[in-house]
Amino acid sequence: MRTFWFVLYNVIFFLLLPVYVPVAKQLSKKRGGFSLFSRFFPEFKNSENRDLWIHCASIGEVNSAKPLIAKIKDRVVITTFTDYGADRARKLFPNVPVSVIPFDFKPLTDRFVNKLSVKKLLVYETEIWPSLLISAIEKGIEPYIVSGKITEKSYGNYRRFAFFLRPIVENIAFLGRSSSDVEKAKSLGFKRAVLVGDLKFDSVTFTPPSVDIIIEGTRKIVVWGSTHEGEEKIAEKLHFSLKNVFPEILTIIAPRHIGRVNTIKSLLKGKIAVRTETDKIEPDIDFYIVDTIGELVGFYGLGDVAVIGGTFSKDVGGHNPLEPMALGKPVVLGFYYYQFEDVVKKIKEAVVFTDENSIFDKIFPILRDFSFYRRISDAGLKAILKERGVTDKILKEVDIESL
Repeated sequence: MRTFWFVLYNVIFFLLLPVYVPVAKQLSKKRGGFSLFSRFFPEFKNSENRDLWIHCASIGEVNSAKPLIAKIKDRVVITTFTDYGADRARKLFPNVPVSVIPFDFKPLTDRFVNKLSVKKLLVYETEIWPSLLISAIEKGIEPYIVSGKITEKSYGNYRRFAFFLRPIVENIAFLGRSSSDVEKAKSLGFKRAVLVGDLKFDSVTFTPPSVDIIIEGTRKIVVWGSTHEGEEKIAEKLHFSLKNVFPEILTIIAPRHIGRVNTIKSLLKGKIAVRTETDKIEPDIDFYIVDTIGELVGFYGLGDVAVIGGTFSKDVGGHNPLEPMALGKPVVLGFYYYQFEDVVKKIKEAVVFTDENSIFDKIFPILRDFSFYRRISDAGLKAILKERGVTDKILKEVDIESL
């Protein structure tokens, strides 16, 4: 498998490390940090006698893979690309060995993989690190892409570099989330490609985790989850429009990157409170900013309606709309949801779509008319229940019980 192109890839990767490292450290500041030492010398603790390995990119993927990990938690080790994701995995599964992956340079990936005793590698979605995968394959570890997706952009890139990637993917089984993903995987030359569905539908909880918070008064609550730059100003405009009708309205904002909190505070008018500064929301608070990790679902449970961040930014393409929907909350999306297009297709009858200019007209009826509220929330729950059962399909295709 050590083709000319693979050797060239490693040479280029090594030469670019002096540039890549400072850039990665800078970009990761809003994503939970970047430990340089762990990228050169990643380690597991107590990974002996574990025969399965699951890799997730970051916190969102760890959350989505939770039901799969839970089924195999006594046999699995977890890796993530981000330190942020590793911290989340350790919090969810404190007894499971967790590590970030090394830089994708063959001597480093060989050293990392050779310390493992796993037999199968499950890569959630489609994160292809060539050196890591080849190190695993050369050691006899059987790789799978689970709940895999291939966007149109990625598909074009994979085809463009087929001369480099095909020797790798022809050793990988692709368990796709949609028939479109499966067909793309077949054309790219994956060893095997079958449909299993989207693991996100199994990952949702129907009971919100408790949040240690006191909200004074009886208030209508709009929760903005995973917001990005520009969306907080939309939330502000909506808030004051709704306040003309519902004087007690409260807007809760959970930014995707908590490092932006000070910037958000400087942008918003009105009275602001921050999660790490107070757990009491007084009646005159307009905006409550959540600057903690892992509490978003709990705050969705407190809200009357959920607005999904990233869907008003064409550069982002949206975030997971299923978490509030599983809690019976009406979900509002902007028109940029291409990162979750397959999910949205399956729940579109239960989602309210809007743009920045029409958002008040779409949310006001939800808050005013309880029967309308119930129709939307019931449709959402029905759509989710229809798509569940993906975890068991993955376990069957990977044939884990036979190990």
